Amino acid sequence: MYLDPLVLLGYHPASLKSSNGVVLNKPGKASYESPSSFRIIVLIRTMSKILERIIAARHLVAARLRGLLHPNQCGSLPAPSTYDVCLTLTNGVRTLQRPRLKVGSLFLNIKAGFDNVKNNSLAPILRDGGIPPYLVSRVSSFLGE
Repeated sequence: MYLDPLVLLGYHPASLKSSNGVVLNKPGKASYESPSSFRIIVLIRTMSKILERIIAARHLVAARLRGLLHPNQCGSLPAPSTYDVCLTLTNGVRTLQRPRLKVGSLFLNIKAGFDNVKNNSLAPILRDGGIPPYLVSRVSSFLGE
């Protein structure tokens, strides 16, 4: 495959780290003086998107094989679906309500969490978790300048 050398060398080229932003007017606004009247679309190179999907798939396999994902992890994964998770949650709540137990749920949505990950903190965690060195190098290269 064309992208295999980049993946195996653990390198993410600087040319694939750039993107273009396009500012579009939101339709039906009375005035376009406020920033909320616009939407920004970020255009990323197709090769970068393909490479990111390949790496994400490899990380998912490695993380599952090494037990690094919680069994109830549902975000950013191809399965289970939102429907499956909702059914599981509903079943768990109803099971606990039958014997009159109090039930609570906590939902977390960490927006742009990966953007705030420190490269020098993540690499040792990935290495200690048994992630292959080429994937650790690739993540470090991706997060670097």
